[in-house]
Amino acid sequence: MVPLHGIGGRQDLPVPFEVVVVGAMLAVLASFVVLSFTWRATRFTGAGTRALPRLTRLVDRPVVRWTVRGVGLAIGAWAAWALLAGADDLTNPVFGFVYVWVWIGLVPLSLLLGRVWPLLNPLRTLHLLLCRAVRVDPARGALDLPAPVGVWPAVAGLFGFVYLELVAPDRATIPVLLLAVAAYTAVMACGAVLFGQRWFAAADPFEVYASLMARLSVWGRNGSGVLTVSSPLTNLSQFVPRSGTVAFVTVLIGSTAFDGLSNSTAWIGWVQAQPVRPIVAASVTLVFLVAVTAATFVLAARIGGRLVRAPLAGEPLVFVHALLPIALGYVTAHYLTLFAFEGQRTLALWSDPLSRGWDVFGTASLDVSYALAAYPAVIAVVQAGAVVIGHLGGIMAAHDRAVEVSPTGRAAVNQAPMVAVMIGYTGLALLLLFAR
Repeated sequence: MVPLHGIGGRQDLPVPFEVVVVGAMLAVLASFVVLSFTWRATRFTGAGTRALPRLTRLVDRPVVRWTVRGVGLAIGAWAAWALLAGADDLTNPVFGFVYVWVWIGLVPLSLLLGRVWPLLNPLRTLHLLLCRAVRVDPARGALDLPAPVGVWPAVAGLFGFVYLELVAPDRATIPVLLLAVAAYTAVMACGAVLFGQRWFAAADPFEVYASLMARLSVWGRNGSGVLTVSSPLTNLSQFVPRSGTVAFVTVLIGSTAFDGLSNSTAWIGWVQAQPVRPIVAASVTLVFLVAVTAATFVLAARIGGRLVRAPLAGEPLVFVHALLPIALGYVTAHYLTLFAFEGQRTLALWSDPLSRGWDVFGTASLDVSYALAAYPAVIAVVQAGAVVIGHLGGIMAAHDRAVEVSPTGRAAVNQAPMVAVMIGYTGLALLLLFAR
């Protein structure tokens, strides 16, 4: 695929890059100071949430749900055909489908429609159909899935995918992608047989990823299963994380940071100067960035809890939801141009999965518009803005939770270590995003 991460560099910003970095860090600090004095009671209580029973009845009709499942199954089958029978070159749309439409596209899809991926997921649909054929309850498996498992299998799956996307050699070749898809399918299929459909929510990295991003949508469901609409931060505050969620989100953030670093000329020069093979240097750096992200977040939460002497206020799981706006900001900043341009290119190739000159869907003659590339300053501002806004959203979410779990008047003390970490994240994120 064409390397499009570099559009919109530090030289395209309307003010000096150093001013942007310092200003962004000061903005995060200022927001914390303002919240400390003005936000003394939790506000994301769900009071403004509106239930939508009529829309729920429409959306939950079998014909609607099965139509969505059918669309997901058809798209998955088309991509599988391209993977199994298509050409082993970049005219094959399967690469754009996996690395762009699915990986990046899940974010806007989940933001716009909420938790729709479980219906679109073709593997879930196939499992459901097979269970109905043999008259087995799809929710039940041969074994119970212990609660402590949480989403740890999905953490392993996510790391495997980002390693494939960012580090693995020949990742845009059919043999490598086929091996990865086969392994993913086998793990999902075996797990579904053993544990039922609960396995997808625990082990499918794409489902966990999409579900986390859906928490930043206006759409949700209440305890009765009724669709609701509320502000994204209110919806986010209702999130109940499971074991492994901290690791999952920090893999997401750390790998995105690595993506920015690995696209810089400084990285290329550094790797070439190392005595080890490039893949070893890249692997170690990816693990290091993920580990640093996780360690600093966990440490900040623990220190904050000790400062206010409230155990719950020191639990990383209590504050992990505050990382989701940051993750969304990073994904937006890093993959905006890639999704805009490669998404179009994939659509053009989608009509010809076997590279035989077909035009099944009438998109083969689509000209990819690179008009956005003519405005690098706009792209740079949007990228920097996404990082800053993501951190501001994270500060608000974390402070509201600190007010809830900290002793009266001690929320700011509890949040001080977390704010210090987020300020560091902000500066480092901008440095890596605009790395030369």
